[in-house]
Amino acid sequence: MRKLLKKVGVFVMGISILSLLGCSDVNEKTAKVIEEKLSKKYNESFEVQYIGERWGTKSNDTVTTYVKALDSNILFTAEMDTSENIVENYPDMLLMNKFASVFNKAIEGQGLDASSWIRIHPKQSVEITKDMTIEDYLEKSKSEYVHVEIVMKNDESITAEKLKTIVQQSYNQFNGPSISATYWLFNDDEYKKVNETLAKVVNIVPSDLESYDYDSTVFVELTENGFVESDEEINNSLGGGTN
Repeated sequence: MRKLLKKVGVFVMGISILSLLGCSDVNEKTAKVIEEKLSKKYNESFEVQYIGERWGTKSNDTVTTYVKALDSNILFTAEMDTSENIVENYPDMLLMNKFASVFNKAIEGQGLDASSWIRIHPKQSVEITKDMTIEDYLEKSKSEYVHVEIVMKNDESITAEKLKTIVQQSYNQFNGPSISATYWLFNDDEYKKVNETLAKVVNIVPSDLESYDYDSTVFVELTENGFVESDEEINNSLGGGTN
C-alpha cells in the first residue's frame, strides 16, 4: 500500500494554519488588498481566512494567505509580494473540485458518507482557467492517471462492490484515464475529528491522515484492462488487512 501511495502521489500538500486573521492592522490591510484584487480578477467575492508565512525577513518577501471563494465555497492559497503581485491557485482548486464532485456523487449514490481529494497525472502541462471543464482538461493534458484520496465513515454496508462501483462510475464519466482510489475508513468519532481538520486545509497528504486512528485503508484501481484488485483482496482490506 505505501509503495502504491508513493507512486500515485497527491495533488498538493496540506497546509498548516499558522495564525488567525485579525491579529493586526497589517493583517487586515493585506487581506483587503488580496480580496479586492481577486474580486476584480474573477468578478467574485473572496474572503481571506488565514494568514501564514509573512514577509519581513531576508529570505521572505511574500505573504501567504488562505482564501475562500464565497460563491463556490472553495479554499485556496494566494501569495502576494511587496509589490502586491499575487500568485494563486483558484482555477486549479476549482478544477479539482469538479473532479472530486464526480467521485462524491458516486459515493452518495452508494449511500456512503465521505469526502475526496484528487491528484491528476498529466502527460503535458496545461494552463488551467477558471471555466475549464474536466473534458477539456483531460483532452489537452492527455492525462493517463487519476488518483483520489477518499476519507470515509466506516459502515457495515461498505462492500467491495460499492467501492468498485464508485471507481467504475467515475471512470465511465472521465472516459479515458486509469483511476485508483485509496479509501481511508474511520469510526464515527474519529471521522468527525478528521473532517474538522479537513475543513481548514486546501488539500491532504496521506501522512496527514496517518496521524489519526483509522480502521483500515482500501486500495482500488481500474485500468483499461479492468480492476486490478479482486473482491477478495478488497474485502480483506475492509476487514482490517493491508494491501
